[in-house]
Amino acid sequence: MRILNTKDLMVAAVLFYGVTGASTVFANPTAGPHAYIGANYGGYKDRGGDFDEDDDFKEAIVGAQLNQFLGLEASYIDFGSFGGDVGKADIDGYGLAIVGRLPITEQLGIYIKGGQLFWDADVRVAGLKQSYDGDEPFYGVGADIKVSEHFVVALEYDRYEIDLEDSTLPAPASNWEGDMDTVKLGARFLF
Repeated sequence: MRILNTKDLMVAAVLFYGVTGASTVFANPTAGPHAYIGANYGGYKDRGGDFDEDDDFKEAIVGAQLNQFLGLEASYIDFGSFGGDVGKADIDGYGLAIVGRLPITEQLGIYIKGGQLFWDADVRVAGLKQSYDGDEPFYGVGADIKVSEHFVVALEYDRYEIDLEDSTLPAPASNWEGDMDTVKLGARFLF
């Protein structure tokens, strides 16, 4: 696992304070700032590949909507295992993102997000196993619908850039650009 530096810890502390301080500051989730927790389930594909029913992932999120236009979000993503007979990879990671949201109506909003994914990968190629880690940018767009005062559903597309570069493994795994396109459906509980 990658060791976090001081800048990463500062960002995590600010996000943690924003979310845990929500009980007093964010008392009414429909009238202003609020915190939320949620989960997403979706599918992914490599750049240039196809969506496959075996390529699914799970994501847990916690966030703080600071005002009607700006929020912060932290996530844990498990891409599971993917690959073929020659090589397989297991990738998971933690993300931190800034979310820009535009409310269309009281129930409907669209948003964009951008952030950093801190990932770990275990790669097996031709009987050799190697672990990697890194941090790469990601970005996405989505739409959310408020179902009730405390419950929102969202549909989102994100692209995660995961690049493996290592001369110790045989080609083609020695330089793999794994841009992952994802489509996910999620639920959020607002408080």
